[in-house]
Amino acid sequence: MSHQIKANYEQNFLLPPSLEEWITEDHPVRFIREFVNQLDLKELGFKVEDNDEGRPFYSSDMLLKIWLYGYFNRVRSPRQLEKQCKENISLLWLTGMNYPDHNTIWRFWKFNKSKFREVFKQSVSIAKNLGLIDMTLNALDGTKIKSYSSNSGVVNKKRLEELLKKTDKIISKIEQEVESSGEAEEGEDGYSLPEKLQDKVELKKKITEALRELKEIDRENYNPKENEARIMKTSGKKELSYNAQAVVDSKHQIIVGQDVINQENDAENLIGMIKNVEEITGLRAELTIADSGYATGEQIYEAEENKSEVLFTVTEKSNIAASKREEEPFHASNFKYDKENDLMVCPESKQLKFYEHTKTKNKKHKVRIYKCKDYESCQFRFECCRGKTGREVKLNPFYESIERQRLKQQDGVSQEKLKKRKQLIEPVFAWIKEGALFRRFTTKGLESAKEQWSMICTGINLKKMHKLWANKELK
Repeated sequence: MSHQIKANYEQNFLLPPSLEEWITEDHPVRFIREFVNQLDLKELGFKVEDNDEGRPFYSSDMLLKIWLYGYFNRVRSPRQLEKQCKENISLLWLTGMNYPDHNTIWRFWKFNKSKFREVFKQSVSIAKNLGLIDMTLNALDGTKIKSYSSNSGVVNKKRLEELLKKTDKIISKIEQEVESSGEAEEGEDGYSLPEKLQDKVELKKKITEALRELKEIDRENYNPKENEARIMKTSGKKELSYNAQAVVDSKHQIIVGQDVINQENDAENLIGMIKNVEEITGLRAELTIADSGYATGEQIYEAEENKSEVLFTVTEKSNIAASKREEEPFHASNFKYDKENDLMVCPESKQLKFYEHTKTKNKKHKVRIYKCKDYESCQFRFECCRGKTGREVKLNPFYESIERQRLKQQDGVSQEKLKKRKQLIEPVFAWIKEGALFRRFTTKGLESAKEQWSMICTGINLKKMHKLWANKELK
């Protein structure tokens, strides 16, 4: 006969239950403890020595284990971690039944966050020593993550200028009214402005100061409370965000490089991330694949100078064209450069001679401009160019590097490797945003965002390694 199983609150234990028995051999907290115990925290800059005087303090290794547990299990609030240290059997085991409060947990973060990037490096180093990365193929990409500050505090240059004009008009109107009615108020130092005029004058000062700051940083908008964040397109909306970067190794999807930047596009970040990986791993990837946002002539050239093999997913909207545009016969990509004679040759075999120099967008390099002299007699004049002075074509200073990249794109093996990019990097961002529910930085400023992203990436690496460890594939 079946019966209900109920809790027996009167049951006593002859011997107290053992926490050790309640934590399974493959439990994540055992792996986290093992990971932290492998680290030389003193060398990484954490405080590990006792004080001769004062009250006892919680050790750095225990507090680091608590934070890593939190990022492993999407718990990133010091108050929630404090609560779980008292209620969660996993953390009771991990802390040895110690209960640091949320202030202690937060202070550890505050004073040690600059060392979290080193903890991430150690996760990569251990993965490397265990043979979990082979650097045959790396995938690079970025994802937009909202900043701590929101759009509500953003000031816009155009709107401020319009508001300043309106404020000036209101001030002029009030001044005329005061002058005609004699409403000036007498204060301690003589006559003062009426209260309604004082408010407008103060508003004008604030607007002028905000416009001055926008001019100094050469931007159209910013949030005064977090001026390093930028308006970026995130999930179809324009949000105050940062651009989080990651490089994933193909063997086990271990993150081998990471950073946070505040540029909306990735165009100038390819070489920086390749060098970031080399610094962390001490190795150079045989091939790095990236999406079209990284594909600029300058970055392709610098990759060649750095002796780094790179491939890009190139589309019609890319910074460089994958091939000649046959559907647009007079597109610039269909003009040929005659290096020997320093000429551009158009699709109709007419020569364009050197005309003048200009600069690239970042003002770092010279761009040669070639101008057509035969445009008046050309039957395709208005198909080629509608300008009154004829066609001009710019020669990218890195055209040779771009051509070599185009040849790589035509290789079938290269195309097969490019198909792996999404399979490698996109799931990692999905784990972070959907699995770990990390869609907004919880600390303010670019440097703080870098530190938090380091912990997020460390958590992902630990999850990957723990899965292999739990399956007995690692010691």
